[in-house]
Amino acid sequence: MLILALNFLLGILVFSLKNTVALSTLEITLFFILAGLVFATFKAYKTFSKNLILFIAGFVWMGIFSTNILHSNISEEFFNKPVSVVGKIQNLPDQSEQKTRFNFQVSEPFQAKLKLSWYGQKPEILNNDDTWKLLVKIKHNNSYQNQGGFDYEQWLFYQQFDATGYVKRSKANQLVTKSSHMSVDSIRQNIRQKLATQLADLTFLGVINALVIGDRSLISRDHWDLFKATNTTHLSVISGLHIGLISGFIFIIASFIWRHCTRCTFKIPANVIGAYFGLASALIYALIAGFSIPTQRAFIMASVVFLSLILRRHHNTWQLYGVALILVLFFNPLSVFSAGFWLSFYVVAVIIYGVGQHKNRHWFVRLLYIQLLISLATLPLIAWFFHSGSLLSPVANLVAIPIFSFITTPFSLLGALFLIVDAQFLSEASFAIANQSLIYLSSFLEYLTELNFNLWHYTQHSSFDLVVLIMIVLFALLPGALKLRKIAVFLVIIIWIHPAEQIQHGNVKVTVLDVGQGLAQVVRTKNHTLLFDTGAKYPSGFNMGDAVIIPYLRSQHINLLDLIIISHGDNDHIGGLDSILKNIKHHKILSSVPEKISTSAALCQTQSSWNWDGVDFQMLNIRQNFSGNNASCVLKISTQKHAIILTGDIERKAEQHLIDIWGSQLKSDILISPHHGSKTSSSDQFLTAVKPQHVIVSSGYKNRFNHPAKLVAMRYKNHKIQMLNTSCTGQIDILMTDQDKIHLSRYRQSQQRYYQRHCLE
Repeated sequence: MLILALNFLLGILVFSLKNTVALSTLEITLFFILAGLVFATFKAYKTFSKNLILFIAGFVWMGIFSTNILHSNISEEFFNKPVSVVGKIQNLPDQSEQKTRFNFQVSEPFQAKLKLSWYGQKPEILNNDDTWKLLVKIKHNNSYQNQGGFDYEQWLFYQQFDATGYVKRSKANQLVTKSSHMSVDSIRQNIRQKLATQLADLTFLGVINALVIGDRSLISRDHWDLFKATNTTHLSVISGLHIGLISGFIFIIASFIWRHCTRCTFKIPANVIGAYFGLASALIYALIAGFSIPTQRAFIMASVVFLSLILRRHHNTWQLYGVALILVLFFNPLSVFSAGFWLSFYVVAVIIYGVGQHKNRHWFVRLLYIQLLISLATLPLIAWFFHSGSLLSPVANLVAIPIFSFITTPFSLLGALFLIVDAQFLSEASFAIANQSLIYLSSFLEYLTELNFNLWHYTQHSSFDLVVLIMIVLFALLPGALKLRKIAVFLVIIIWIHPAEQIQHGNVKVTVLDVGQGLAQVVRTKNHTLLFDTGAKYPSGFNMGDAVIIPYLRSQHINLLDLIIISHGDNDHIGGLDSILKNIKHHKILSSVPEKISTSAALCQTQSSWNWDGVDFQMLNIRQNFSGNNASCVLKISTQKHAIILTGDIERKAEQHLIDIWGSQLKSDILISPHHGSKTSSSDQFLTAVKPQHVIVSSGYKNRFNHPAKLVAMRYKNHKIQMLNTSCTGQIDILMTDQDKIHLSRYRQSQQRYYQRHCLE
């Protein structure tokens, strides 16, 4: 059963890597070849044929499931303009100081699942299952596409959203029908409202709220960072561990009580009754948690175990594991896009293996062994999905898991139960105990994070790295009698010497990051790195430094910036700087607005030119007294054969100033479009002076400024300049070498998957 399940998984994985849902001629040919192979070998090689059938079934099922989701009922006429819709609020609204986010199931004038934001709206008037008429503006699912960054488009597809958008301010926004029936989500909302009052004064109210109803919106950023730094985030939200713990505890209690009734056990075995109660408790807890995809997965895994006891079937553990895997993938093959899916099944497999080892040792020794085993075995997946981890995570989890399992979670649930039945004193006492346990635990975790060697960062170069990392762990954990552990050492050497990208002397690589409506560029020579602008920061605290730039720098193993240039003081150019300064070491900062920077910075003009590793850098905007956009630092980077100009937000006045000073020396192969392609920039005279082959626009998808302006785009076309736009290409890599041809790479095209937004340049 396990092998069959793995082949079903493999078929799903193969389809998930496609860049289009349509089948190519080659894929259709291979499909018929495999189908013919099944018919030809079924009688003689049944096991092989069954596995091949499961592989084909996984591939086909993923295709059917994906096609059904991507078949949107929203006509193009409804996108990117105000439209009045009627629908129901789904799940609990996610509240913050600036906005309320919620899922909205539209019924008119189309049928679709939207993820909406309502800025300034009070969340308490938005209730699950209420029907609203709203004026919204929606757009296709979109995300920043950069190496090392989070793929929000994939997440939206995984969550099966048809589009995203926001509610516009309008008197037409009104409640149509208030929900009158009692539902699980309405119960959850009532519990959340009561919890909000009861937990208001508790330090860890967000974590307790998440453990009770699965609502993570109230967990503070500091607490998230603490759990992330110690690899204990899985404990702070409802997961398979919590559902397994609660249902297992109920199973033990129910079985224990039933055994004390001798006549009862003759009719029904105690473990069968316990399984019924365990299954019921798992379902109730999953429903209270919103029956989200992770809790659905955990419930299915628990159900397989309890149903095997109820049906009195004797299966070995690996058979049950295989059944659970097939069921999870059958109900939602998109689970392969979730880090939680891989971690949960991987960890369960490690536990099954670990339980079978050292059976003659003391229980405490075995517990330590399994915990260390899990921490070591999960390193490859943590490196792959999160790009960082904690060396002390085994120690952190060894302390945190018992505290969450036996104190925090049980007392949080007891507090909620007492709150529902109006036992105020008992409720307050239970919540106080849960909160105090987290206070003590956080002190311990904070101590671990203060140790300099605790955190590590890693980003894979390719899938090859992940495969080798997992092989290293598997060989290292094999029983010593097999004498295969030395292979792990050999594989460590392979991945250690696995070649990384090297930039040769005299060459330069410029990466224009996809930061939406903003600008951020990383310039690398053989031994130096420069960051030009840092994208935007938003009122919610979300910023391009954390979301895009730092993940990219980590992916390139860049821990030091030799120079940071902030072209000018607009938010979309300076917003991510504070995050960069907090997380990445730097030597020097230049800017046209040094007074706006929290640390020491100098004017751009103080360093007019320099040479790094055979590459020339020239600051162009000298001898001028402009302000605002026109004061932007302008940098020309030149190799022996090629040049590129980074322009910030300069407009016509500054462009003419550059022409007056430099004239024909402005000539460059590539131009970063001034002011994101605004109609106030890219004058004919400037384009004639620069004569670029390519112009790169850094702008947001369907941005409200309509950058690049149609007039400017036409002007580029008239000058026979190829325009690339990060909203369409994602991250753009420009490699200028001693060859005549410049190498341009578009991240969205090179990494295209079928669920992502397709864009025609």
